Amino acid sequence: MQTTSAAPKVFVSHASEDKQRFVIPFATALLERGIDAWVDRWEMLPGDSLVDKIFEEGLKDASAVLIILSNASVAKPWVREELNAAVVKRIEKGTKIIPIVLDGCEVPQALRSLVWESVKDVSDFSGCLSRVVDAVFGHTTKPPIGATPSYVKSAALPDIGGLTTADRFVLKVLFDTFLTQGREYVSPSAILAAAAEYELDEPLVSDSLEVLAHQGYIELLRHLGPGPYHARIEHHGVSMVLGSAEQDLVAQVSLRIVNNGLTQAAEIAAATGQPHSLVDHAIYFLEIYGHVKAVRTLDGSTFIHHVSPTLRRVLAA
Repeated sequence: MQTTSAAPKVFVSHASEDKQRFVIPFATALLERGIDAWVDRWEMLPGDSLVDKIFEEGLKDASAVLIILSNASVAKPWVREELNAAVVKRIEKGTKIIPIVLDGCEVPQALRSLVWESVKDVSDFSGCLSRVVDAVFGHTTKPPIGATPSYVKSAALPDIGGLTTADRFVLKVLFDTFLTQGREYVSPSAILAAAAEYELDEPLVSDSLEVLAHQGYIELLRHLGPGPYHARIEHHGVSMVLGSAEQDLVAQVSLRIVNNGLTQAAEIAAATGQPHSLVDHAIYFLEIYGHVKAVRTLDGSTFIHHVSPTLRRVLAA
């Protein structure tokens, strides 16, 4: 059991008009909860020095100062003096100042920058009491931090600026599908199934798909009605996921074209060990820079029918 000497002390500044109706019951409740409430009625005897008692015993070592504000107290010069002393102590020693407002009275200017407690009914102060006790002991009712969502902890997400973790997760889902199926559209149900496994809900997935489409990373197959829609990754999205690995991929494919004379994506994939979809992406990259010309058939095959001399020179550079 906590002793009075070890208990945190709070100084209660108030007007005499509020003593019986609120201060004594409230201070008594604080004592019952392990807080040494300093009230003049309890601490001062006839003949005691008013100044010494208040400033040397009451405010000294107080961890908090409770300012009881009411229609009666706000006009009291002595309460204002105690308030000024409390403000000085707070600046010097970091003492908490907790205003408690009764009667809906106006809060003095010096306290308006603080969070105060309001008591509408002086006979029912339980809520205020709990919050004051929490403040004195530094206890918070904030719930503990839960487990990190699975999609945030998932490994090997692409590091792309401007995208949230959810955006990058959805892009990675579409990229992984691209590796095995090429640039086929992925159904919303398939995307949501992968997302649900990692605690991503439908509104978050829909938002991510829209953002990725806006950035040019994916293409959406829109229809009437709300999303999510069928989606497939764009070549720009593939490049962003590959990052620096794209340069090595293009170099591997280019060497097979130049050194081995391979002209079919399927042959190059077999020779390099790369997925057909990535080889086709590399060929698309080479087309953009004018190093090769290619045709793609309906069955997904890619054939290179022209290789520019610039490709050999680029590789030799």
